Amino acid sequence: MKTRLPSPLAPAYPAPAPSRRRWVALSFLTLALATAPLARAQTMVDTLQTINISNTLDQQSVTGGQAAIDRAKALKAQLEKQQAQAQAEVPAAPGSPVSPVAAPSALPAAALAPAVPLTDAQIVRLNSAKALFAQSKWAQARTIYEELISENYQQPEPHFGLALSLFALSDLTGARFELGQFVALSPASFEGPYNLGIIAVKNKEYDEALKQFTAAAALSGDAAPTARRQVLEALAGEQNRRQDYAALSATLTQALAIDPSDANLRYRLGQAVALSGNGAGALPLLYGALQNDATRAGAALLIADIYAAQNLPDRAVRELDSAAGGQLSGTDRSRLLVRKAQLLQLQNKVPAAAQAAKEAVQADSRSASAASTLAGLLASNGDLKGSLSAWQKAAALEAGNASIFLNLAAVQLALGQNAEARRSAELTLKLADSPAPTPADLATQARAAFVQGVSAYRLKDYSAAAKALSGSAAKQPSAETSLWLGLSAYALKDYPAAIAALSDSVRLGDTLSARLNLGAALLSAGRFAEAEPTLRSVAVEDPKNAAAWYQLGLSRKAQGKDAEAKTAFTSAAKLGLAAAKAELK
Repeated sequence: MKTRLPSPLAPAYPAPAPSRRRWVALSFLTLALATAPLARAQTMVDTLQTINISNTLDQQSVTGGQAAIDRAKALKAQLEKQQAQAQAEVPAAPGSPVSPVAAPSALPAAALAPAVPLTDAQIVRLNSAKALFAQSKWAQARTIYEELISENYQQPEPHFGLALSLFALSDLTGARFELGQFVALSPASFEGPYNLGIIAVKNKEYDEALKQFTAAAALSGDAAPTARRQVLEALAGEQNRRQDYAALSATLTQALAIDPSDANLRYRLGQAVALSGNGAGALPLLYGALQNDATRAGAALLIADIYAAQNLPDRAVRELDSAAGGQLSGTDRSRLLVRKAQLLQLQNKVPAAAQAAKEAVQADSRSASAASTLAGLLASNGDLKGSLSAWQKAAALEAGNASIFLNLAAVQLALGQNAEARRSAELTLKLADSPAPTPADLATQARAAFVQGVSAYRLKDYSAAAKALSGSAAKQPSAETSLWLGLSAYALKDYPAAIAALSDSVRLGDTLSARLNLGAALLSAGRFAEAEPTLRSVAVEDPKNAAAWYQLGLSRKAQGKDAEAKTAFTSAAKLGLAAAKAELK
């Protein structure tokens, strides 16, 4: 989806006065902007000379070096003449001048001198250029603007018109240069930095865009309300991109002062204030948004989250109930009920949470979020079959969601549906595959590979199990993964690999099961002396573990410790292990 950008603003100059030079007001021009490929940010210091030369040669169709020299001499003479004839100062708009980065770092002294008014003939041509621009005849408009600039460089209006023409012709470099000239010649005008900000956004130079929009906002205090609102909205967009919610709150507050009746703007301000960490300060704005529009579910959700953050979960639930009882769409009511279910689950009120989730599914049968919430709650309440059904519904609603399929695979594994779990895990891995995986992607991939490996082990496909579990352990090591990897290697009679994996399991999370299986692997590898203390520790901690006593007996017998082996076998036999009884005969 294309990014919607602000529209360029044309500067509005003071009306002509008998004792002042003439100023020609450029009409408000709106350009349809689209996103552009990412470009490397350059400062005007880097590109000024190159742009100046290329624009002179290309746009003026100068074919020879001497012609360029002659033109430069003529321009210098024109500037000197204008400086000598100028009588009046350029009128200064309110506000402090702000020089954006894209403006030239230095201009000839003549360029900073008072400008000579446009002649009547030049004004006629300027209006002609504006008319051509309005007719989308941008190349023709460009030609006239360039001629006017060559005749009277210090007048800012032609520079601005040329910038818009070049922008329409997709010459962003040229447009940026001309806007830089405009800013230098009319530093109190907010339109220059504003439009430089637009170009920066189009080039994805977001830091530069923020700087330019900030400068424009500082200069737009006396602008028409609609124009100032447009500038503030552009600045707000960049602050939101950076998630600078404190600054965003300040900008939206200024915008709200322009139009206090804008309920949507008031709601946006409430969101920004809440996200800045000032929940209490956001409440009046959010309640106001609900009073204006009781169907604004987003405001109710934020209010609930603010109370929950204040450790007032019951108040949060009541707010959600109050909003859900209004005239909401099924989708919005479902969103509120899902949040209610989540809050109740955090309070360990699982049955009530599950009921809220069921109501959410009933309110919006097409909500994967509601189905997923219900599925998780049913699983935590021990209803695996109900959870399975809910996860299957969620998967049907959102077939590209890796997290849903991972949870579906886990429930299928818990129900012993190993083949189904294996297929769901494989699909999860495909959905979670990414050339630049995030930590969350890697965690999903690791867990999916774990389910894939365990299900393959249960299906006696030990090679596939070992491969999947090895991949899982590489992405996210865990005692459980290493345990199953060790069991898979043991089944393949790869005892060194089994010992390594089971040793990792003991190291990552010491359990009796891991130690018992490590002891068995050491026995199978003929490392009896190492197996004995490992198995003895299991038998001591779990004296009713017949397998531990039996394997301890085997380790002692292999070392020639017959009396001690008999003691271990006797303990195992008393617990009913037939193999131990056979050893005592």
